[in-house]
Amino acid sequence: MSGSLPRWVSRTAAVVLLLAILATVYVYVAAPLVVAHRTTDEDIERTRDLLVRYEAIAATRQTYQRQLEELSSRQVGRGTYLAAESDALASAELQGRIRAAVNAHGGTLRSIQTLPVKSEGAFLRVSVRVQFTAPMVAFHRVLYGLESEQPFVFVDNLDVRNRRAARRAALEDFDPQLMIRFDLSGYLRPELS
Repeated sequence: MSGSLPRWVSRTAAVVLLLAILATVYVYVAAPLVVAHRTTDEDIERTRDLLVRYEAIAATRQTYQRQLEELSSRQVGRGTYLAAESDALASAELQGRIRAAVNAHGGTLRSIQTLPVKSEGAFLRVSVRVQFTAPMVAFHRVLYGLESEQPFVFVDNLDVRNRRAARRAALEDFDPQLMIRFDLSGYLRPELS
């Protein structure tokens, strides 16, 4: 018995060794499984919440689709494009519009020239070149009137000159008479072009 340990020591060592093995198995096997299980449960719960939200969003799709169709149909009727059936009628519409704007604000129309129609993708761009004289305030009102009305039109190649010599105009007028020249353009609806 001199070389062997007492029985209680060997039993205690066996129990400690068993506890160490159990602790190692728990730390390296069971604990990661428990954490993974919790994480998976949390992921499943988050996914369920997202699914409920996505289903609610999907349920509103038809409502939004109807609203989009309604807005689209209203937009077509709102005058984005020139209402004429052909490029010649659209040019006449632009000419009438500029004539009315210039006359309404006290300008004097000098000339209106129809420019060639340009194809820009699915659209036809109809343009007229306008030349008129007007005081500064009237010129501002004409441009504002053209810009703020529908159908939409675009002003390009704007050229504004004082009709009198600069020195004489500065002495005589606060609101000088201007010579204005620009191109006014609008677009025909794609289905017409």
